[in-house]
Amino acid sequence: MNIRREKWQEAHGPIPKGWVVHNLNGNNGDDRLENLACVPRKADNVNTIIAPYRKRIRILEREIKTLMEEN
Repeated sequence: MNIRREKWQEAHGPIPKGWVVHNLNGNNGDDRLENLACVPRKADNVNTIIAPYRKRIRILEREIKTLMEEN
C-alpha cells in the first residue's frame, strides 16, 4: 500500500473498492492529508472531480509563496 492510501485510511477509514487516493495539487510527493482526495477510479470521473481543486490549490500555493517572499 502506498503512503497516500495509508494516510487517508488512518484519517478516514477504509477506502471503498474501486476508489483511489489522488494528490489534489498534482504533486505526487505532497502527501499532506489536506492534499489528498479519495475518488472513484472511473477514468472519466477522476479528472473532472479533481480539476477544480487542483486549479484552486495551485493559485493558493502561489499566493502563499508570494506572501512568504514579502516577509
